[in-house]
Amino acid sequence: MRPMRRATVGTALAMVAALFITATAGAWTAPPVGTAPGAVDLRSVPGVVPHGDGFAVPMRGATPSWYTAELAAEVLARPGRPVAAPIDAPFPSVVGIRPGAWMISPAGCTMNFVFSKGGSVAIGTAGHCVDKVGQPVVLLTVAPGGSNPVLVNVGSVLARRDGGVGDDFALVSIAPALRTWVSATTALVGGPCGAYSGSGPETVWHYGHGLAIGTGGTPRAGVSLNWKAGAYGWDGLAIFGDSGSPVRVTALPAAGNLTHLVVDTRWLPSFIVGTRIGKMLKIAKGWSLLSSPLCP
Repeated sequence: MRPMRRATVGTALAMVAALFITATAGAWTAPPVGTAPGAVDLRSVPGVVPHGDGFAVPMRGATPSWYTAELAAEVLARPGRPVAAPIDAPFPSVVGIRPGAWMISPAGCTMNFVFSKGGSVAIGTAGHCVDKVGQPVVLLTVAPGGSNPVLVNVGSVLARRDGGVGDDFALVSIAPALRTWVSATTALVGGPCGAYSGSGPETVWHYGHGLAIGTGGTPRAGVSLNWKAGAYGWDGLAIFGDSGSPVRVTALPAAGNLTHLVVDTRWLPSFIVGTRIGKMLKIAKGWSLLSSPLCP
């Protein structure tokens, strides 16, 4: 893990305020991969919704420009089979399909936990990272035993809820041909070992592909003081591309996912929020969370 200085709540809130001051004229689309936070007008990000006394901003990034229509057609025509990534694609830090894997399409997001039902497995993300049930999802990863980045049409959306803070989750099927690629262990931060149902306070860890902060994948930590029925919040570092990230508490149980940045005095000192694992399981309807095989 590369060293990272932890920001104080005051410093982080000042950063959020500075982002809101930066304005961009005209129509706006989701920020592309590599966008610096200071260049973003959060008020114009697609999907921003009123929340409490302020706003909730989905942390979904755009599909990268190197993922061309021609390349997309090739990947989608080969479900469950890897396609070599172009030379200008960044190198992913995740091998296979696991919590923390990097979604490239239909948005720049992060996958969270692995779920099972009968003999099938699936993987989660944020509901706002996909558009509809049945939509194919493409990951950028490294094949187990391989050394070069590949693109893979992993499966399609099985369930989706895009209801805002505390109600935001999607479940994506994993093609049977890719079963040997799957690991339930979260990249770098470990877990999950069961599901967390407490009310904190807790130190939480997430692994995501937030642009500028986490491009390529990085682990980050924060303190969570806000625990509600379907949502929870913490202070820390997150930006576009982190949507969907797996989050776990200190003892390794799954806390939930990461979905939004909130600017709302009622959430202070938290400004990063997500959907709790219990609510995710309700949306998944019959799918069970898979714990890491490394759990004690």
